[in-house]
Amino acid sequence: MKWLPRFEWPKPQQLKNTALVVLLFGTLSIVGWVSLDKLFTIQKRQSLTQDTIGLEQQVSELRSQYLQARPDALDTHLQLAEQRLLHNFTHLAQWAQTLQFDGKQRNLLMQYRILSTDRTTTPIQGVTLVPLEIQVNSQGTPHAYHSYLQFLKALTRSGPRVDIQNVTVMGDGQQATHLTIGLSVWMKTNDSVEL
Repeated sequence: MKWLPRFEWPKPQQLKNTALVVLLFGTLSIVGWVSLDKLFTIQKRQSLTQDTIGLEQQVSELRSQYLQARPDALDTHLQLAEQRLLHNFTHLAQWAQTLQFDGKQRNLLMQYRILSTDRTTTPIQGVTLVPLEIQVNSQGTPHAYHSYLQFLKALTRSGPRVDIQNVTVMGDGQQATHLTIGLSVWMKTNDSVEL
């Protein structure tokens, strides 16, 4: 068997060198692997820390916006808005009687009528618009324009929210004798009562 080369065992020094190289390579591989693992762990922690800081900033901004919106004032605004609504038709009649009394103080005779009892929807939930017509006549005052203007001012400041659609003043050219006001008054929607 001459064609087979003869196998020779490596010399002990070569074995030591080879073992040392393998051991060194293995050690470096393990150190490299552990280092990469630690590096990835550090990057994950940095990413989580940045995410946490970002979330804390967003929460801080939301708190700031919430406090700037003055949430405690919202209840006050709702209560003020609630006070500007008529509660029902009985409340509407009481309000109209107050206007009649105010008109008498200015020598004016005031009458009102509800134009429609159908519900007029509004974009505001819980609010119904009641269309009214108010007729005001002068009682002996030769120049009632001033009284009519004061009555209109008193009407807009009378308490409930009113939307005036039209105002007509009639007279004989020298004095105003009749005032007609078309308006809608805001009322709470009562689910149990069909308006």
